[in-house]
Amino acid sequence: MGIGSGSGMSGSATVLSAKEHARLGLALQNVRKKVRWKPGKGVIHFKKRQRMQHLPPSSSLSDYEQLIYNIVRNSDHCIYFYDFRGLHYYGIRGLVDQREWLVIFGESGILETAFPPDDMDEYLRSRGFVFIGRISEVLEWTTQAGS
Repeated sequence: MGIGSGSGMSGSATVLSAKEHARLGLALQNVRKKVRWKPGKGVIHFKKRQRMQHLPPSSSLSDYEQLIYNIVRNSDHCIYFYDFRGLHYYGIRGLVDQREWLVIFGESGILETAFPPDDMDEYLRSRGFVFIGRISEVLEWTTQAGS
């Protein structure tokens, strides 16, 4: 599955209930407003990305957050659902400088992590991420549900 794969609701109607769609919409709106981390976690994740050479040594936390912001603000990027022991997370898959990144956040829109898996498709498949749709579609569902 490539970045552009999947169109329409691609089974999301059976994956997520109306209540879960609403939660996803709210989480997506929150993460698109502002990059927010659990206290102290932003710096930890940023330094790990530098150590793993995902980000250049000259980059800053602000650069990392801008990269994340650009991924979550691109309405063409794809969003996935992930259930981890009853907790719901979402992943947005996006391309930055010819490298695929995955931004993972929880129901409140607070970030868990953002990184470029070596093999995006394998990472998503092996962890049970389920394709939901493009960000633009999710935002459209949220708007329709709210009216």
